[in-house]
Amino acid sequence: MVKFNILFALALATGALAATTNTDCQNSFDKCRSTGDPNEAQCASEHASCCATAFNDCRSTGDPNEAECAAQNAACKGQK
Repeated sequence: MVKFNILFALALATGALAATTNTDCQNSFDKCRSTGDPNEAQCASEHASCCATAFNDCRSTGDPNEAECAAQNAACKGQK
């Protein structure tokens, strides 16, 4: 779990170089929950943080489609 947390933090820290996507967030969340004995609260916290980063990355493009960013963010949080 510590190794994953370090990799996850590194991925977030390099967000300026490569935008975080909702797919990235979901993949990280799924990987976190699939460990032998996952800390569900920590997985959820990291997922929420990642969703916020992906939403901000989407909105910070040159000419963002706000509706698309909001829809992707809602889907990432499980709202359809």
